[in-house]
Amino acid sequence: MKIIFFILSLSLLLNAQMLQVGDRVNPVKLKSQHDKEHTLVKDGIWIITWDKATTRVANQYFDEHKMPKNINLIVDTSQIPAGIFSLFVRPRMESYQHPILLSFNEKYNLTLPFKEEMLTLLYIKSSKVKKIVYIKDIEELEKTFK
Repeated sequence: MKIIFFILSLSLLLNAQMLQVGDRVNPVKLKSQHDKEHTLVKDGIWIITWDKATTRVANQYFDEHKMPKNINLIVDTSQIPAGIFSLFVRPRMESYQHPILLSFNEKYNLTLPFKEEMLTLLYIKSSKVKKIVYIKDIEELEKTFK
């Protein structure tokens, strides 16, 4: 059974093509931590966090600054066990007022550009990726939005 799971996971990784500059993004609907449905912006910025540390950086920034309407904060929640998410992660996220969009779809998340221990910023214009930027800390995030 473990071998079958490994083979399926490997095929998902190999078949998923990571978004690059110039690629078209599909309109995706995600639910926020408050269970409200949001459609990802076609013109604006997607900020993607991958782990507890990068999510903390984004939440700290948007806790102190108003989130513009053309920004989506997306959290990869596909690797968090359901029980842990329900008992610990979601209740903590619910304390934030800004929308945190939860992406549970591992296959979709594999298409999003990623660098270890960094936030990903996708600049989207007319449903196409115009620029990809990686941010490591709150200082860089603040400089980006000045």
